[in-house]
Amino acid sequence: MRCFIDKNGNGRNLAGVLLMVVMLMAICGQAAVVPSSKQMLELKPGWNLVTLTKPLDPMPGNVQKFLSLKPMRYDVACGSYVVCNDSENLKAGVGYWVFSREAQTIELALDVNSAVDQPVLKKGWNLIGMTDDASWPNSGMVSWAWESGHFKQIDKKDLQAGQAYWAWLP
Repeated sequence: MRCFIDKNGNGRNLAGVLLMVVMLMAICGQAAVVPSSKQMLELKPGWNLVTLTKPLDPMPGNVQKFLSLKPMRYDVACGSYVVCNDSENLKAGVGYWVFSREAQTIELALDVNSAVDQPVLKKGWNLIGMTDDASWPNSGMVSWAWESGHFKQIDKKDLQAGQAYWAWLP
């Protein structure tokens, strides 16, 4: 084994020092918290169609920040809107209506370690949100975006991550 002299004149075994460095790196790597990514919701005055691209980070105040917007999702099963009052109803890839009195930007922390389940489209109307991972099969789906207070039909290839859309599945 090769030895080296540290700054205090003590001899050290190089293999032992390297082992200690590797162990410290492993411990630090396990304790390191991967920072959450951020999603910026750019809200205009009036109604906005928004989505979450990943599940919300459960850190204090983050989920409440989104819930304070009183997001509403469309429930296909009952054919009506549902106001989301708790984190159990919030999912990435779902479209939400939120109302804003003024233009504002809401910064949300996302949990980048959680998987996103792509919503299952049912026949009829679906309020969907596009995630980075989303891709929709060529199934005859027709989609509409909400732009400047009006609906605009949009081609599936133009759907953008972070945006929500109404989709009709025949």
